[in-house]
Amino acid sequence: MYDYNELLNSLPIDQLASRVGESPAEVESAVRNALPTLLMGMGANAQDPAGEASLRSALSQHDPSLVQGGVDLGRVDPEDGRKITHHIFGSNEDQVINQLGGLGGGNALIQKLLPILAPIVMSWLAGKLMGRDEAQSQTQQAPGGGGLGDILGQILGGGQAAPQQQAPRAQQPKFRTPDFSDQGGAEPQMRMPEPDAPRAQPRQDQQAADNPLGGGVLGQILGGLLGGGRR
Repeated sequence: MYDYNELLNSLPIDQLASRVGESPAEVESAVRNALPTLLMGMGANAQDPAGEASLRSALSQHDPSLVQGGVDLGRVDPEDGRKITHHIFGSNEDQVINQLGGLGGGNALIQKLLPILAPIVMSWLAGKLMGRDEAQSQTQQAPGGGGLGDILGQILGGGQAAPQQQAPRAQQPKFRTPDFSDQGGAEPQMRMPEPDAPRAQPRQDQQAADNPLGGGVLGQILGGLLGGGRR
């Protein structure tokens, strides 16, 4: 399983806030929107075979050691990040920035964060892909066979079966116990089944609050803007 929170927790928020000149609280809030947006954009582009091939080629140019043992912001190249974000969002880049800025932090902060976060996401994803390919080679599977799609699918919450609910067992009818106190010795009457009380419908589980990927409000806001990246 590939955990998005692993990437989120590796970010030095205080250093990042100092670099962009904003408060740590405001930066962390903006990062929690910007980071999954980058991943969702990559996932949308990778649904197309040409887009997946382009992303795989780009990942091969990023060093996973950037995020190993904590992110070293001194090694992050914002110019490379600007190219990445343009490739991910294509002509919709300005619209994505406007939507994210409206969610919190403003457009100026989002414009500063995306070029820093994009190379970090690429290096993290490159490490996951490298690990998958190495595992496949050890089991004599073809390297890259669905690896990138599987990784993105798990990160974005795709392909996970919803927990099955056990069907309720049929209940035996309940019978009323007759009261003979006022019948003056009359023969007991047959007990009649009581109608079952209406059952409350089971409540559907809510989406986990710490998993902003694969849907939710952010996905609804940005869904129409993603998938327009470079093939």
